[in-house]
Amino acid sequence: MKTKIYIITLVMMLILSCGQTNEKKKKILDKKQPVVKTFEQREKERLERRAEIEKEEKTDSIRLDKVLSDALKIASLETKQKKFQKKYNVRPDNEYDVQVEINIDDYFIKNNPQLIIRRFEPNNVHIDIYSKDGNKFKKVLSHKQWALTYVNDTIRDINGDDLKDFVVKWYGATGCCLKGFSNVYLLRNDKKTFSKSFEFINPTFSPREKIIRGVTYGHPGHTEMYKYKWNGETVDTLEYVYYETIEDEKKTGKIIISKKIAYSKNKKDIKKLNSIPSEYKKIEGFDWFTGNFP
Repeated sequence: MKTKIYIITLVMMLILSCGQTNEKKKKILDKKQPVVKTFEQREKERLERRAEIEKEEKTDSIRLDKVLSDALKIASLETKQKKFQKKYNVRPDNEYDVQVEINIDDYFIKNNPQLIIRRFEPNNVHIDIYSKDGNKFKKVLSHKQWALTYVNDTIRDINGDDLKDFVVKWYGATGCCLKGFSNVYLLRNDKKTFSKSFEFINPTFSPREKIIRGVTYGHPGHTEMYKYKWNGETVDTLEYVYYETIEDEKKTGKIIISKKIAYSKNKKDIKKLNSIPSEYKKIEGFDWFTGNFP
């Protein structure tokens, strides 16, 4: 009798054990199964994320607009001053610090003070330039640069018209190769307003010649040089310079001068030289072009 009871108990334990094991296996399998979202679900999540980003950007924009407005109020009290400078930090809505620089001086035209307001916040650098209009300042230029890439900004004649222009220098944050950029705003003949932004990579400016020479993006010894010329508020491409290569990018020793970008299929208007023209040998990045570093 005891043996019979023992056998029945053993069988029931095995059944229960199998049931629990199967249940555990099912749970494990369920965990391993990836959750497949429908296109509608993915799109809904994407739009929700985008809406959150836009909301945050809008909030930041409102904060920074307030910072600029307050800086402009300070500058407006100094319209009779030929020179004025003020630096301070502010924390809008207690979110993050913004460094503000207010500068009034004859930066571009003598006896006609201009106002430059710079705002440095964690993500970006904002530069706004104002021209004096009576007892007020009128905005004539606005530039936004990612803080991680910003190098500096300068005021100098870039295109050889004897008018000082505004240049923002920055360095690319991603990529393997030489990537120094300049954004150029030309001061127009009215001596108040500026042109659109012209962007150049690794440029060397020659205002006397009205020429821009530079090195394009690429690995050392395997990139090209360019030569542009100012034509009013446009830029004409004069030529590209690069090494002639054959199979496996082996250099032949010849230099190609072309009006087309390097390695294009159109081989018209091409000249071959035995050496690099001397006009390029003093530009910034020339060592990068040759691949021969000191």
